[in-house]
Amino acid sequence: MWLRSRLFADSGLLRRRSAALLFAIIVELLLILLLLFFVPPLPGRKQSGRTTVFGIEASKGEDSPDKKTSQKKVQKRASAQKQQAQAQTQPKPPVPSPVETPVPVGPPTFLKLSRNDYQQGDISKAPTHPSTSDGDSAETADAGGGGGKSDTPAVGKGRHGETLYAAEWVREPRNAELQPYINENRARYPGYGLVACRTAPRNRVEDCYELGETVGTGFAGSVRQAAFQFLVRAPRVDNKLMVGAWVSIRIDYSQTRRAP
Repeated sequence: MWLRSRLFADSGLLRRRSAALLFAIIVELLLILLLLFFVPPLPGRKQSGRTTVFGIEASKGEDSPDKKTSQKKVQKRASAQKQQAQAQTQPKPPVPSPVETPVPVGPPTFLKLSRNDYQQGDISKAPTHPSTSDGDSAETADAGGGGGKSDTPAVGKGRHGETLYAAEWVREPRNAELQPYINENRARYPGYGLVACRTAPRNRVEDCYELGETVGTGFAGSVRQAAFQFLVRAPRVDNKLMVGAWVSIRIDYSQTRRAP
């Protein structure tokens, strides 16, 4: 009786262990199948099933554009590196050093002049009086003289007692030279402006000041402002031009109406 019960217990335990072992085997087989399904096929081995792949395949015997572009870039880079290496290996031509020109050392040179050259270069025989633009010799205002028939007539005394001579025009001023200096707000026609000016070389005048005008017209100021354009000969005394002497200059203004 005891033996029979022991046999029944052993057989139940064996059945439970057999079921557990079978379950473990089934699980392992499933794992192996899953691994085989997800593992990619080895190269060179034919696949039993059909696999559909979507994509674009390049034609046989031709490279893709990206591959060609990369090859060209590699070739250009290699050629540039080669040229740079050749340029570095080539020796540079030597830079010529500047050659200094020797300065001749010797006694100073002298100009050889004849006796005639020395006589012509004597400055003590040069004329001391300046000449005007007309070619006549000129004296200064302090040279004195007077009383000759060809002398310029004196017309009065200036502000500081200087003698005033009548002005002799080389060229009378043009209307375009006088018009810009007329004050149209004060001008009344006819009228005049009178100034005194010191004569200067090249028939010019300077240091002008006003002497008189038609009352309230401002014409004296107009003449004074325009005087830098005047061309007046210096007074003549004893047949000599007195550059620096004073002259009296009068300009008469009149208004001409244009015909309609």
